[in-house]
Amino acid sequence: MTRSYIFLPTLLAAIVLAGCAKLTNQNNSQAPDRGGVIANSNRGESSPPPPAAVAAGTPTTWEEKASSLNGKDGQTFVLACSPNGAAHTVWGSDIYTSDSSICTAAVYGGLITLQQGGTVTLEIRPGRPIYGCGERNGVETSCYGSWAQSFVLNSRGSEAAVREAEDQTQVTWTFSPAMLNSEDNKPWKFKCPADGKESNVWGTDTYTADSSVCNAAVHAGKFSRDAGGAVTIEFRPGASSYKGTTRNGVTSNDYGQYGRSFVIK
Repeated sequence: MTRSYIFLPTLLAAIVLAGCAKLTNQNNSQAPDRGGVIANSNRGESSPPPPAAVAAGTPTTWEEKASSLNGKDGQTFVLACSPNGAAHTVWGSDIYTSDSSICTAAVYGGLITLQQGGTVTLEIRPGRPIYGCGERNGVETSCYGSWAQSFVLNSRGSEAAVREAEDQTQVTWTFSPAMLNSEDNKPWKFKCPADGKESNVWGTDTYTADSSVCNAAVHAGKFSRDAGGAVTIEFRPGASSYKGTTRNGVTSNDYGQYGRSFVIK
C-alpha cells in the first residue's frame, strides 16, 4: 500500500508535466513573428508564404496604373482586380503605356472580365516610340506616340502576341501616323483589323501624314477593308499639294500644302 501511495501521485505529476511541455512546444513552433509569418523555432528562420497566397495577387483598383508601382524594367507584379470593375483609359495593344489602367488592359487582352475580375501578372518593359490601339472584349484602347515606359501582361501565349506587336503595331481604321516623330525613309509596320471603316485620306500614292493609314493602304491596293492586313509606310517631306483620286473603293481628297507625307511600301 505504501509503495502504491507514493507511486500514483508521482506518475500523475509526470503526466501533467509532459502534457504542459508538449503544449508549450506546439505554441512556440507556431508563434507568428512581427510580419505575421510563422517562424521556425529551431532555425530562427521565417517560412515563406504559402503558394496560394502568392497566386492570389495583391488587391488593386481598376484605376491603378503600372507607373504607380515604381517598377524597373523586367520586374513582375501579381495583382488581383476586384469584381464589378469599371473600364478606364488604356493606350496600347498587347504592349501598353505605363500610365494605362492595368485591369482594363487585362480585360482588353481577354485575361479577365469586368464582372468577375481576376488575377493578372504584369511585367515592366522599356518605353516605345509608338503604341497601338484596337477594340477587343468590349474595351477600346487608344494609340499613342513615344512614351518612357511600358508594361505587358504575362499569360499562356502572350509572348507571341507581344513579339507580333513589337514587329507590327495594331491600329484602328481611324489611325493616322501624324503623332510619330520619325526621320524620312524609316519604315513603320502596321496591322489593320478586318471589317474596316471608312476614314479620311488626302492624296494619291503620297498621302498627308494625317491620313488614315489603313484606308490609304486600301486605296493603294494592299488589301481590302473586309480582309484588313499588314502595311508598311515610310515618311516623306511635305508636298505643296495632294491630288485626290478614287481607287479600290476608296476616294481620297485633294489638299494644298501639308508639312509631312507618307508613302505605302
